[in-house]
Amino acid sequence: MDLTDWLAEGKMTPAQECIIIESSYRVTDDQNGGAKQPSKLTQYGLAMVGGAGMTLLILGASIGVIYGANLDAESTHSLGLMLVVGFFLLILAIGFWLAWVRPFERFDDINMPAEPERH
Repeated sequence: MDLTDWLAEGKMTPAQECIIIESSYRVTDDQNGGAKQPSKLTQYGLAMVGGAGMTLLILGASIGVIYGANLDAESTHSLGLMLVVGFFLLILAIGFWLAWVRPFERFDDINMPAEPERH
Protein backbone atom coordinates (compact mmCIF):
# COMPACT_ATOMS: atom_id res chain seq x y z
CA MET A 1 0.00 0.00 0.00
CA ASP A 2 1.53 3.30 -1.01
CA LEU A 3 0.78 6.92 -0.16
CA THR A 4 -1.86 7.38 -2.87
CA ASP A 5 -3.83 4.36 -1.57
CA TRP A 6 -3.81 5.80 1.95
CA LEU A 7 -4.99 9.15 0.66
CA ALA A 8 -7.71 7.55 -1.50
CA GLU A 9 -9.07 5.47 1.39
CA GLY A 10 -9.16 8.48 3.69
CA LYS A 11 -7.16 6.86 6.49
CA MET A 12 -5.24 10.05 7.22
CA THR A 13 -6.37 13.31 8.66
CA PRO A 14 -5.92 16.41 6.49
CA ALA A 15 -3.09 17.57 8.77
CA GLN A 16 -1.22 14.28 8.27
CA GLU A 17 -1.75 14.54 4.52
CA CYS A 18 -0.27 18.04 4.47
CA ILE A 19 2.77 16.98 6.48
CA ILE A 20 3.50 13.98 4.27
CA ILE A 21 2.89 15.79 1.01
CA GLU A 22 4.85 18.88 2.13
CA SER A 23 7.86 16.92 3.37
CA SER A 24 8.11 14.38 0.57
CA TYR A 25 7.50 16.41 -2.57
CA ARG A 26 9.15 19.49 -3.90
CA VAL A 27 6.88 22.36 -4.79
CA THR A 28 6.94 23.60 -8.38
CA ASP A 29 7.21 27.28 -9.12
CA ASP A 30 4.95 28.15 -12.07
CA GLN A 31 6.30 31.68 -12.37
CA ASN A 32 9.83 30.40 -13.00
CA GLY A 33 9.22 27.83 -15.68
CA GLY A 34 8.05 25.02 -13.43
CA ALA A 35 11.32 24.91 -11.53
CA LYS A 36 11.28 22.67 -8.49
CA GLN A 37 11.52 24.36 -5.12
CA PRO A 38 12.75 22.54 -2.00
CA SER A 39 10.25 21.69 0.69
CA LYS A 40 9.72 24.05 3.58
CA LEU A 41 10.84 21.29 5.94
CA THR A 42 14.26 21.23 4.27
CA GLN A 43 14.56 25.00 4.47
CA TYR A 44 13.51 24.88 8.13
CA GLY A 45 16.20 22.30 8.88
CA LEU A 46 18.87 24.38 7.19
CA ALA A 47 17.70 27.43 9.13
CA MET A 48 18.01 25.47 12.38
CA VAL A 49 21.58 24.40 11.54
CA GLY A 50 22.53 27.97 10.62
CA GLY A 51 20.86 29.29 13.76
CA ALA A 52 22.78 26.81 15.92
CA GLY A 53 26.00 28.00 14.30
CA MET A 54 25.17 31.63 14.94
CA THR A 55 24.25 30.82 18.52
CA LEU A 56 27.60 29.12 19.10
CA LEU A 57 29.42 32.06 17.53
CA ILE A 58 27.59 34.60 19.69
CA LEU A 59 28.05 32.56 22.87
CA GLY A 60 31.75 32.03 22.14
CA ALA A 61 32.32 35.70 21.45
CA SER A 62 30.38 36.70 24.57
CA ILE A 63 32.34 34.34 26.80
CA GLY A 64 35.58 35.54 25.25
CA VAL A 65 34.74 39.18 25.89
CA ILE A 66 33.52 38.66 29.44
CA TYR A 67 36.21 36.26 30.69
CA GLY A 68 38.97 36.92 28.12
CA ALA A 69 41.96 37.66 30.35
CA ASN A 70 41.00 35.17 33.07
CA LEU A 71 40.70 32.06 30.86
CA ASP A 72 43.24 29.26 31.20
CA ALA A 73 44.60 27.17 28.31
CA GLU A 74 41.84 24.53 28.41
CA SER A 75 39.08 27.09 28.45
CA THR A 76 40.69 29.02 25.62
CA HIS A 77 40.92 25.82 23.59
CA SER A 78 37.23 25.04 24.27
CA LEU A 79 36.25 28.58 23.39
CA GLY A 80 38.16 28.43 20.12
CA LEU A 81 36.58 25.08 19.32
CA MET A 82 33.13 26.55 20.00
CA LEU A 83 33.82 29.41 17.58
CA VAL A 84 35.18 27.08 14.88
CA VAL A 85 32.22 24.69 15.15
CA GLY A 86 29.76 27.61 15.08
CA PHE A 87 31.43 29.09 12.02
CA PHE A 88 31.49 25.67 10.34
CA LEU A 89 27.76 25.11 10.98
CA LEU A 90 26.88 28.56 9.68
CA ILE A 91 28.93 28.16 6.49
CA LEU A 92 27.58 24.63 6.01
CA ALA A 93 23.96 25.82 6.26
CA ILE A 94 24.54 28.76 3.93
CA GLY A 95 26.34 26.55 1.40
CA PHE A 96 23.64 23.89 1.39
CA TRP A 97 20.94 26.55 1.17
CA LEU A 98 22.63 28.17 -1.84
CA ALA A 99 23.08 24.80 -3.55
CA TRP A 100 19.56 23.56 -2.75
CA VAL A 101 17.39 26.66 -3.21
CA ARG A 102 19.51 28.39 -5.89
CA PRO A 103 18.20 31.90 -5.27
CA PHE A 104 20.41 33.25 -8.06
CA GLU A 105 18.43 31.23 -10.66
CA ARG A 106 14.87 31.96 -9.50
CA PHE A 107 13.68 35.48 -8.96
CA ASP A 108 10.34 36.77 -7.76
CA ASP A 109 8.61 39.07 -10.22
CA ILE A 110 7.25 41.89 -8.10
CA ASN A 111 4.98 43.00 -10.94
CA MET A 112 3.07 39.70 -10.87
CA PRO A 113 0.84 39.20 -7.82
CA ALA A 114 1.46 36.07 -5.80
CA GLU A 115 -1.22 33.42 -5.64
CA PRO A 116 -2.90 33.16 -2.26
CA GLU A 117 -1.68 30.14 -0.32
CA ARG A 118 -4.10 27.44 0.70
CA HIS A 119 -4.25 26.91 4.43
